[in-house]
Amino acid sequence: MSYSSQGVVEKGKVMPGDVLATIEEFLPGEGVYVDPVKGFIRAAAPGVAYLDMSRRIAYVKPHKKPQTPGPGSEVAALVTGVRGDLVVAEVYGVVRLSPKPAWLYELPSPYSAAIPISQIADEYIKNIEDYYRMGDWILAKIVSRTPPFTLSTVEPRYGVVYAICSRCGAVMEFQSERSMKCPKCGNVEKRKVSIHAKSRHLRIRLVRNLVIYRS
Repeated sequence: MSYSSQGVVEKGKVMPGDVLATIEEFLPGEGVYVDPVKGFIRAAAPGVAYLDMSRRIAYVKPHKKPQTPGPGSEVAALVTGVRGDLVVAEVYGVVRLSPKPAWLYELPSPYSAAIPISQIADEYIKNIEDYYRMGDWILAKIVSRTPPFTLSTVEPRYGVVYAICSRCGAVMEFQSERSMKCPKCGNVEKRKVSIHAKSRHLRIRLVRNLVIYRS
């Protein structure tokens, strides 16, 4: 470690997940995230870590500018609500679905997004909750340029890949492109299911972000 003339301690190179400090000692700055379970401030991206001793801030200067998704990007998102003719979601990461599904990278923090009813499916929709419900993880495509993003799930590759049974709380399994079944209680629920819901290649890996399920 070395001090700069401004009283900033350089801690050296770090990788995502490396510990910089504790939340009792420092505040989180740019390029970091808080681990609420262990009380650590961790690096969110590869770069050089610093501790500002006067302001008590821990931060990371990344080696390169964080990637930002844009039109055409395929993403993993969490449905956070259904409001009228709109599905509200948060985008957590970018995926590649062809030639086979793969997780590419997690975003430093989630982007707000929405799916208009016209972008949910290529059919008449009477009840949006027959397609998506709060807490569902979905694959979608970004069709707007800047956040909050507009998402589309019209194509068969997009839709639900992870859902919780509303009856018993177990993880549901793929039954068809329009339904999922609970292996524990047998409950069947309507969804717009991605054709990749059965894939063993895709895993949503969150390291930087804490997912909060809202009631």
